[in-house]
Amino acid sequence: MDSQVFLTVWMLTAVGTCLCQNDQIQPLNGAVGGIVEIPLNPPSVTPQTFSWSFGSVTICNAIGDVMAVSPSYEHRASVDGTTAALVLRDLTLSDSGEYTLTLRVNGVESSPATTLTVFENVSDPAITISGSPDLDPLVAGKSSVSLTCEAKGSITTRKWMKNGGTLSAEPDRVIISEDNRTVSICPVQKEDIGEYKCQVSNPVSNVEASRILKVNYGPGAVFIKGEGHEGVVEFGHQIHLSCSAESVPDCTYTWTLNGTHEIVTGPSYIKENSTYEDSGIYTCTASNSITAGTKKGDFGLSVKGLSLKWRRQIQLQVTSS
Repeated sequence: MDSQVFLTVWMLTAVGTCLCQNDQIQPLNGAVGGIVEIPLNPPSVTPQTFSWSFGSVTICNAIGDVMAVSPSYEHRASVDGTTAALVLRDLTLSDSGEYTLTLRVNGVESSPATTLTVFENVSDPAITISGSPDLDPLVAGKSSVSLTCEAKGSITTRKWMKNGGTLSAEPDRVIISEDNRTVSICPVQKEDIGEYKCQVSNPVSNVEASRILKVNYGPGAVFIKGEGHEGVVEFGHQIHLSCSAESVPDCTYTWTLNGTHEIVTGPSYIKENSTYEDSGIYTCTASNSITAGTKKGDFGLSVKGLSLKWRRQIQLQVTSS
């Protein structure tokens, strides 16, 4: 955002022979180091006298063509002698407060006022995650976590987003603090995985920070796929089984046949030439090293007798020998 911030408000008061007492000008906002201007509709005649004050401090006085600016504002304030518009430069937080214009036109006095609030631009946003997720990974259904939104400057609002949408609280599990500074999740679930953003703002600036939340879970249900029809493979044909289970991180897989011995590790079991001894129940065990969870799935496989094609090949081999 440009450090030179102009926020303009017009006082819709007929400055002439009919001025109302204590007219209010719309409140103003400004940024530290910026500029704020309070222009007025040009009066029908030049004010005979006017003055601007900040609380009990006089900023300037004007009588006719003679203008006097207070030494403390000499390099930061300027006033249009015709319209009585005030410009303040190099704003600081201490410039926040009420400003009053007292002017007299044709013997009628008016004192419109406005409130200026100066904000520091928000900067350096960050989301911190409680604990050490890299050293102590979050586990679905067991772990809890808090995300805290921090930033420098004058913060008036914080807003949480998740995966591009507004983050919603859930009774007794996802709690957002009253000031929107902290989101507490207890316990975490796999649905909490995603990108979290915190938008921090005030009337003159806004920034946002983001963090990815990773939750370890699983394994879920184990699925086994195999070639052949309904678990039937012909003698001498290839056996190809594949195992999968939803999990973060990815599972490790172990295969056993008829529950007696381990035959292979990995998501797939492949044997090029099946024999009758390959018939049985194939069990795939999925294991998650972080959650310490395991799940099993079974697949029944039958190796059937020689097909006509294989019988003819064997006969040809015997005959040729």
